[in-house]
Amino acid sequence: MPRPLRIAFLKPEFGVTGGLEAVVGQLEAIARADGHEVARLGVDMRPPRAAVAGLEIPRPVWDAAPEYFPYLAGRAEFDRLDVRRFDLVVSTQSPSFAVRHPRHLSVFYHHHRVYYDLEEVYLRAGFAPDETVHREAGKLVRELDQPCLEQVGWFLAGSGAVAERLVRFNGLTNASVFHAGLIVGDERPPATGPGTGAVLSVGRHEFPKRTELVVAAAHLLPEVEVALVGTGGREAWANALDHRLATSDDDPAALTDEETWCNTGQGAPAVPDGHRSNVEFAGRVSDAELAQRFADAPCVVAPAFQEDYGLTAIEAMAQGKPVIVCTDGGGLTELVEHERTGLVVEPTPAAIAAAIERLTSDRDLAAELGANGVRRAAELSWEAAADEWRAGMEQVLA
Repeated sequence: MPRPLRIAFLKPEFGVTGGLEAVVGQLEAIARADGHEVARLGVDMRPPRAAVAGLEIPRPVWDAAPEYFPYLAGRAEFDRLDVRRFDLVVSTQSPSFAVRHPRHLSVFYHHHRVYYDLEEVYLRAGFAPDETVHREAGKLVRELDQPCLEQVGWFLAGSGAVAERLVRFNGLTNASVFHAGLIVGDERPPATGPGTGAVLSVGRHEFPKRTELVVAAAHLLPEVEVALVGTGGREAWANALDHRLATSDDDPAALTDEETWCNTGQGAPAVPDGHRSNVEFAGRVSDAELAQRFADAPCVVAPAFQEDYGLTAIEAMAQGKPVIVCTDGGGLTELVEHERTGLVVEPTPAAIAAAIERLTSDRDLAAELGANGVRRAAELSWEAAADEWRAGMEQVLA
């Protein structure tokens, strides 16, 4: 165990709270429990004006690359942070790795993904105002990131998929996989068998979480109740898709990716008041209500595309619920083993619907997969994560 250290955790602030924020908080608590002095240094990633490092950017230029300039602005702030008083710095989300320090540990879940592993699907969805500008900006971001990433002493990669991205994009192998546990502070009831309530999906309505695939799958199973827990910028789009499928003859199985999730989610038509279907948009719920929904669920669907890790899957498995994930789910496919702790299916409404139908009709199978999931989730404890964290520190301090 190293002597008590002064440790700075570097955190970009995006104005949202999710699993990553909870993971950082837990690591800070572990460091404090180990006797270290911990400080949080944040940078607001929502610049109040169109400027990078004090240089004003013409608004039309800024708007032509809406992911590029805010990223550069935040990156410049991390580059300027004075962290000399600390013995160790811990970067978290991109671009906090731009900080300069000789002892640098990165808890790394992703690059600025729209310029890395999500670039092609981001462009396909139509997010970039100008594809050529976006691609040129991506080249510049990768060139700027490379020397910063090369000076990181060790990476605690959020999954094997994340570690592979570091190799693919940066040629870096100084990484180990860090397995975060359940969200800190949550007290969960004992695991139960498959419930008889609504099929559950928990996650933000954001690109590319693909909650729209769950909506479309639900409309192939009109007798099955499905509940979506979470909020986000694409919630109106998902609601509109639900209304469209409930009030038209459109075949959910025939919808393209562009008609479901691979789009900007903008311009969704308003849904009339009083619309109801077998899909519930539950929004944000309390911890107690979420625990009850897990207990009631026969299974949980986590359809995200190329997920960095997948805390929802661990939470579901800890509750004894089989999890349905997609073959292109990234870290989710590392957590969920097909026909052992859940089902891994193609990312289509038809495949997800078939998996839901299988688990809701075969309760013995659901119970078996759920019991296996409980054992798998127990392996992903915060005690084990703390050991992985300490091993990463030792790599940097050696």
